[in-house]
Amino acid sequence: MLVVAVLWTAFFLVNFNIAMMIPLLPFIQEALGLSMRQAGWVLAAFPVVALVSNLALGPWIDRYGRKRFLVTGAAACAAIFLATTAARGVGMLVLCRAATGVFMPMLGASVFAAIADYVPAEARARAAGQVTTAAPIAFLLSMSAGMLLGGLLSWQVPLAVAAALAAGLSFGAARLPAVPAEALASARPTLQTYRSRLLSLSLNQDTRLLFLGHFCWSAAVFAFLGLYPTWVVQHGLAAHGPGSIGTMLFLGEVGGLFGALLASRSARWGYRPLWLCAAAAFATGLVVLAVPFGSGVPLLQAAAYAAFAFGRDLMLALILGSAMQLVPAAQRGSLNAILNAIYQTGATLGALASAWLYGADPGFLANALAAAFLFLVSGLALGHIGR
Repeated sequence: MLVVAVLWTAFFLVNFNIAMMIPLLPFIQEALGLSMRQAGWVLAAFPVVALVSNLALGPWIDRYGRKRFLVTGAAACAAIFLATTAARGVGMLVLCRAATGVFMPMLGASVFAAIADYVPAEARARAAGQVTTAAPIAFLLSMSAGMLLGGLLSWQVPLAVAAALAAGLSFGAARLPAVPAEALASARPTLQTYRSRLLSLSLNQDTRLLFLGHFCWSAAVFAFLGLYPTWVVQHGLAAHGPGSIGTMLFLGEVGGLFGALLASRSARWGYRPLWLCAAAAFATGLVVLAVPFGSGVPLLQAAAYAAFAFGRDLMLALILGSAMQLVPAAQRGSLNAILNAIYQTGATLGALASAWLYGADPGFLANALAAAFLFLVSGLALGHIGR
């Protein structure tokens, strides 16, 4: 089905864009001579700008349709990825990542709203689960390929691949049907529109808890994952080469794929999927706590990383799969955009915290403790909705 294929690719690119910088970071640091603080800003540049873009885009996407923004965002990202490969210093690199933060949210804020545009109500949960499988596959390929290609060839290679994928996505999105008129907002975006949308969504108790749970989930993921590959290369598995570490990350990301697939099947159970999400949060918090104590043991690192990826992507699929049921059709783009903005905020703070905590504690225990606490809070918030 063209719709699912295009939206799957868009969600893949959104996650690939975020995840690919994590394994490339140690090689970019070496090639460009970046300090740890500069590396943290490279990770944070994209989500800082994307936060503002997501908040600004929602009403426009609701008014003018998801298709238009999928086509435009993908084409612009293709050009920016190519420009990023030419970066020769931290300034150009941060500027390109910030520019990506302007256009990539056009994809992220449109994907799950577009599912509701094109897919019948009875099939949306299944379609959301299918589209969400793009996230673990993106992490699987970006983490392993980034380590392998960045270590053995060049850090620019994954960016060139992303540029080609974005160009193909733009052509594919152009073939989607027009968004149904009844799924579009009738009024032009104004300051009152922004105010009313934000208030109408944030005043609902379930959406408030959803926002809190999603924020803590994203912050937890990046507090752990932001510097995990760097720790593995420099300390955790320092005796092993990029090939072995890349293979470990690849096998670990398979766990994320199983998590997303389980989430798509859980839609058939028909009862309180966010309870499963809360349970996954608690279990994932325990897993990340064990990681620093497995330094030098590849098998333990592979198992722990697989369990982390499983919980991460199971939670993501259940959160996003449940969210669009909370609002009317003409507000789905706004909700999708707000969730993306929350994700970017959590990712920004998590990435910065990851760099600072790792700089203070190279043993990685501080990162693990922070991530475990955030997973706990996320699980409590989502479990309350499940009640």
